[in-house]
Amino acid sequence: MHIIEQLQADQTAANAQQDPNANICFFATVDAAGSPQVRTLVLRHIAETSITLFVNTSSPKWQQLLKQPRCQALLWYPSLQIQYRLSGIAEGLASETIQDNWHKRPLRAKLLDYFYDRTSPQSSRMTSRADFLEQFEALSQRVAPADLKPSDAAIGLLVQLDQIERLDLSQNDLPHERTVFERTENDWIAHALVP
Repeated sequence: MHIIEQLQADQTAANAQQDPNANICFFATVDAAGSPQVRTLVLRHIAETSITLFVNTSSPKWQQLLKQPRCQALLWYPSLQIQYRLSGIAEGLASETIQDNWHKRPLRAKLLDYFYDRTSPQSSRMTSRADFLEQFEALSQRVAPADLKPSDAAIGLLVQLDQIERLDLSQNDLPHERTVFERTENDWIAHALVP
């Protein structure tokens, strides 16, 4: 089975197992000081050579990717005991990507985009959680759900993959199975790794 087909099959199997990680990834960037920064994001799409995520341009991760587009997404499916590390180069997508998927976003996410635009950017400091919730509630009272439209700051992020590593921890009496796949011009080339 081709690695992308395997990845998609594993995600489908994780969803069938109601794995809480089935549709998320742990996304790593590097900040200006060279420190790794990892956060959880929804994995929107897996394609032949890329993955798609949604981000807000007010977030630190977007500023980090503008300076250093090399990034990595980790997928961990505990129900299957399988991990993937997806490495590549990130680039912003046209705004149509968000507009085409806007209806799928929960109301909370739509309101947060408005909050970033009108009140405080993502990751900005607040005096307290209670203060944030009060301001968020006030905004949600002023804006009717039907009036919510995609923010220009909400964008799709395409990560062009050049390496995929798969680690299968489900081996009972054998050492783990670990394989790295490197992207060539036309295909993925597999290399077994010592676990």
